[in-house]
Amino acid sequence: MRSILNTPIENLLSDSWNRIDRAYRKGFFAAVCVGILAYGFEMTNLTLHHDDVVQIFFQDAHLSWELGRFGLGWLHYYTQDAYIMPFVQMAEGIVLMGAYGVVVSHFWGVRKPMDIGLISAILTVFPFMAQIFQYNTAMATYPAAHLLVALAVVLSVRARLLHGAVAAALYVCAFSIYQAVLANAATIFIFWLLGKLVIHADDDAFLSKSTIRSTIAVALSVVVGGILYLVCVSFMNIPIESYQAADKAFSFSGEPNLSYAMAEILKGTRSFYFWPENYFPNYLKKLQLIFIVGAAIFCLWFPKGFWPKAGAVSMLVLAGFSPRLLQLLHPAGHYHNLTLTAYALVIAGTVMIINRAGTILLRNATAVLAFVLIGGYVLQCNWISTVNYLNTVAHFATVTQILARARSLPDTQWDGKTIAVVGRYEMPSDYPFKGATGVATKFLDAHHMDKIGRLMRDEVKFIPADETRPKVLEYAATHSPWPQPGSVGIVDGIGVVVLSKN
Repeated sequence: MRSILNTPIENLLSDSWNRIDRAYRKGFFAAVCVGILAYGFEMTNLTLHHDDVVQIFFQDAHLSWELGRFGLGWLHYYTQDAYIMPFVQMAEGIVLMGAYGVVVSHFWGVRKPMDIGLISAILTVFPFMAQIFQYNTAMATYPAAHLLVALAVVLSVRARLLHGAVAAALYVCAFSIYQAVLANAATIFIFWLLGKLVIHADDDAFLSKSTIRSTIAVALSVVVGGILYLVCVSFMNIPIESYQAADKAFSFSGEPNLSYAMAEILKGTRSFYFWPENYFPNYLKKLQLIFIVGAAIFCLWFPKGFWPKAGAVSMLVLAGFSPRLLQLLHPAGHYHNLTLTAYALVIAGTVMIINRAGTILLRNATAVLAFVLIGGYVLQCNWISTVNYLNTVAHFATVTQILARARSLPDTQWDGKTIAVVGRYEMPSDYPFKGATGVATKFLDAHHMDKIGRLMRDEVKFIPADETRPKVLEYAATHSPWPQPGSVGIVDGIGVVVLSKN
């Protein structure tokens, strides 16, 4: 028997790699190559997002602790000593997301290299464009959560006790990094069921005992995993209430409001599929709608009989709404970014339905459109990274200008080490700084300015102005905000900068 005791490790690794089907290896490399293109600007420029500046100073395991994401903090601290290493994390994220795409493709029954590559590329690039770009600390950890939850679904479908237990443990690990991947799990499973209805279009295949047993097993593993996650949080004394949505949903706080939740889910879903957004060009939305409409046509065409057709269409609609699943538990939460990675599964799932169920001509046409769609995603990834880089430069430049103006004041009573900040500065959003969620954040406040000052190795300490410093507030009331000449002054021996009147 070949083992680590009698076989060179490179032989063992090559044997393991060669056991993977060649089609999936090709699809994985295709996803990695597209990922490199998408992360390309990040690989040549150290781009700090607005909140990266804050996260650089986490020197313990409590990164995102208040969001109930203790696993993210542990990975950040125990695997890389709390350092931010964007190039290493980027490489890890690309590999993990490529593996995530391949696992989902295999689970959906995709077997051709090009189809695997297309689906994996969508699942690799879309999350970066929509969310992962925001934090260098999330480059590897969030992809890990995506891969864990996909593996959990694949295992739980087997409907065996051991597999269900392992799946529940994987859910706990995934939720501890990023709770909203619950929506990803639901979407992956719904498209697996939809594939059985549309591609294996006979009535017994979908309503078989094995399908029902798999559905029950998936539901049980998610419930058990969720309960175990809540138990872990309860023992850690994590103040899980915060401004974000998934953590509030998992805390079950407040009264349920189904009518309000459904209205918000409908509004948010319509926003993603139809309304133009600056981070997402309208032509890409139209391409996505083509895939969704194409999948709907197949849902009406292939199943035999009225009820299977109605069931297939209903499941496609359910898949379209599944990214906002957690909003049922906390309808007022901020779900925009938290749900976007599950929408990638919706688009990839519709591509899968058309490619597997259609004719060769239709499959080829779908592949061409998918190439255009992925190309658009790649363009957006690079645009987002570019404006975030420019925004980083603008933030540092503004803080430098404030410091220069304050220290040029002719007052010997100030030691040059403390500046009270009144309000916050809303930087201009002219082109190329188009307003978009999480892209090129335009505001500066005392908290972020203090961290920027520390990164510049400046001795200054930026503090927020409050009622304990009435003379500072009086100064702000009588002077114009930045960048007007009188916006910077000295009051009671400390520097003052008026960023806004609020």
